[in-house]
Amino acid sequence: MKKVFFLSIITAFTLVFTSCSNDEDAVSNTSEEDIIGVWNLTALEATDGRSETTIEGTVIPATFKAVGKDFQTVVTFSEDPQTVVSEGSYTTVLSTTIGGENQTQEQEGEDFFESEKWRLDGSTLYFGSGDEEVGFTIVELNDSKISLRYELNETVESFFGTSTVSATYNMTLSK
Repeated sequence: MKKVFFLSIITAFTLVFTSCSNDEDAVSNTSEEDIIGVWNLTALEATDGRSETTIEGTVIPATFKAVGKDFQTVVTFSEDPQTVVSEGSYTTVLSTTIGGENQTQEQEGEDFFESEKWRLDGSTLYFGSGDEEVGFTIVELNDSKISLRYELNETVESFFGTSTVSATYNMTLSK
C-alpha cells in the first residue's frame, strides 16, 4: 500500500498544474513583451508538500519535497499565436516521508508544455485554457530571469481513496 501511495504523490507532482496561484509576492508592471522569447529552465522545486490520503477510513499523512536537476529544457513563448512549448529534459529528485519512513526517488521529466496557450493578466502568467488553465504568480522578472510560483491545494480521488495535497511550486527560467 505504501508503494501505491508513493506513486500517487509522484502523480500529483507530475500533474500539478490544475489550480490558481497566490499573488502576495507578485511583481508589478509586467508586459507580454517581457515574457516572449526563448528561456532555459534552470530551477524547479516543490516545497512544504503535504498530503493526507484516506483509505477505508484510515488517514495516512505524508510529506514530500522535490528538487530538479540536470536541466536541459528550453521553453519558448511565442507571440502570435500566444503559445508556450518546452523541449528537452530534466530530473526530479522526489523525497517523501510516509509513516516515518523516508524514500527518495529520481524521475526523468520531459516536455511539460506542448503548444499550450499562455496569457498574462497583471502579475499572473496563465497556461492552458478553460478548465485546464493554471495561473502562476510572477515573483521576479528582469531581462534574464523569470521566477514563477504556484500554490497547490487540491483533493484527488483515485481507485484506492481520497488524497488532499498541498505544496508550493517554484520554477525559474533564465536567458
